[in-house]
Amino acid sequence: MNGNKYLKFNLKNKITASLAGFLVVLLSLIYFIVIPTVREIKTMGDSIDAQREDLERKYIKGQSLKKLTENLNKIEPKLELLDQIFINKNRELEFITSLENKANKNQISQKINLKSPEKTENQNFQKTDLQLFARGGFIKQLQYLTDLEQLNYYINVKLLELSPANGGEPVKTDSQGSQSSSVETNNLNMYIDADTYWN
Repeated sequence: MNGNKYLKFNLKNKITASLAGFLVVLLSLIYFIVIPTVREIKTMGDSIDAQREDLERKYIKGQSLKKLTENLNKIEPKLELLDQIFINKNRELEFITSLENKANKNQISQKINLKSPEKTENQNFQKTDLQLFARGGFIKQLQYLTDLEQLNYYINVKLLELSPANGGEPVKTDSQGSQSSSVETNNLNMYIDADTYWN
């Protein structure tokens, strides 16, 4: 009977030892394989998330760049027009000649006073005061103003004054310049004070 107890005890110890050994192996596997693998998977997941966010940022940047390129392509043809708006410092004579041509076309006398350019900080252009004194008929003055407005240059009119000229003789004309019953003063003085922009 003692031998039976000893066998049972021995068998019990063997089972306990086997279970303990199994648990040690299982815990060793968990500690040395599963936990590092889980950490590695989590690190890889974080890395993938970071790469995904980086790709999203790059995609948004790419979309913005694409949109910017499209907008630039849309306005590029208008950049030449913008260059024409500013008067080139080396082409003052061309500007003055265009003003004189408009005056001659509309048969009015004109005096041009172009002041020295004002220095502006942090700007690629200079603002210059332009004064025009013109004398002629009302209809011709209006046509002259219309022609000035159609110039490619940007002229910002600050002041426009019309006054009757001394010694003007009345002439009967209508809006097309032909004779009618309405009376127009032959000569009016017009004064224009404007800003022009030079680059």
